[in-house]
Amino acid sequence: MSKEWKYRGMMDKDGVCTVREVFYETDGTISSFAIDPAYPIGDNPDELIAHIGLMLESLHQPFLLEGDFIPESEDNELQFTFIREDENKYH
Repeated sequence: MSKEWKYRGMMDKDGVCTVREVFYETDGTISSFAIDPAYPIGDNPDELIAHIGLMLESLHQPFLLEGDFIPESEDNELQFTFIREDENKYH
């Protein structure tokens, strides 16, 4: 399956909010996210402005909670699985 990514706001267990790159399957399910927060970068001022705009847009969506995901290791690639049972979440 082909994947796409989008910026999304994410909150960790301490309440710290960051913007992350979140990867989606073609059916819209989240498959993984970047461990490190995203930061705006561009090859020119217009590209930088565009990236900041995408980040700002992402903050209008509900924030993802880092505790809703658990790490998995498969083929030395870090992936995350969405936890659906509330008893396994830290929030």
